[in-house]
Amino acid sequence: MTVIGLETTVSRAEGFSTAPVRDELMMLNIEQGAYYSLDPIAAEIWSMLDKPSRVQELVEALQARYAVEPAQCEADVLAFLGELQQNGMIVVN
Repeated sequence: MTVIGLETTVSRAEGFSTAPVRDELMMLNIEQGAYYSLDPIAAEIWSMLDKPSRVQELVEALQARYAVEPAQCEADVLAFLGELQQNGMIVVN
């Protein structure tokens, strides 16, 4: 598995259907028979992954929108992308 860093480019993997439910985004992968629930910030990151993006760009966009320390934002985004990668939900370029 490729290690994701700030210069890594990532995008969504194919095969996920999504639907908003209250303040979450529900995701279903029919092929895997798996479903996921994303909170609002995770759903925002997922939305940004509709096109290939550098991780640094994702972090900067979130820092501009939310009051978060740069180091904390980087750590949280990298951890979340790592989870997505483990579940086959993103493509690492």
